[in-house]
Amino acid sequence: MNDGHLIEIGARPNTGKTSFHASLIASPGGFAQQGANCIVLCNEEGYHRVGARYLTAATGMTMQEIKANPSKARELYEPVKNRIKIKDATGRDMNWVESVCKSYKPDIVLLDMGDKFAKGGFARQDESLKANAVHARQIAKQHECAVFYMSQLSAEAEGKVLLNQSMMEGSRTGKAAEADLMVLIAKNPVVDGQEEEDTQRHLNVVKNKLSGWHGVVHCELEYRTARYTA
Repeated sequence: MNDGHLIEIGARPNTGKTSFHASLIASPGGFAQQGANCIVLCNEEGYHRVGARYLTAATGMTMQEIKANPSKARELYEPVKNRIKIKDATGRDMNWVESVCKSYKPDIVLLDMGDKFAKGGFARQDESLKANAVHARQIAKQHECAVFYMSQLSAEAEGKVLLNQSMMEGSRTGKAAEADLMVLIAKNPVVDGQEEEDTQRHLNVVKNKLSGWHGVVHCELEYRTARYTA
């Protein structure tokens, strides 16, 4: 991925979206460790909770282990500390995102959740979301950064492993048309009598202008440390 790219990530609630971007950015070999300056703009989950996921992804320690040994956690987080900024973006719009890019000049901008930066004033929701995605892509191009746009999937995706871009919530084809790369995260359907959390996740690459490859990557989510492994 390079500057100017818009990458859209979609999933149903409680699938592991926050852990996914924490793993991409903060875990060993992630964007921050590769030298990218990353900024995470949160308008859904509290930014301190997102920060906790990033801390566990970077250190490989659970929150209980971090509380028991904070000096070790600080040491492990130090290599990426100055390359990751997490900001509260509640109630903000895409113009504010653009001002953040002007101020910080990041390599990676992550919008969590992308749709909540959309403005009103449109006759239909899909028009608003399309305009929002267009603005996000313009930011990526003008400010020479890669923009990751987190989004919900519609109820049609519930309980399914194989997903497609029509399942992006509320936008028809508007958001999908703007994406350079689109990855939709699925988990296995719930089985009757299942007691343990199913940690398998499936990354559906449904649009890919970067390499042209499409398919499904099967992963394991270590939810205690917010790391995806394949």
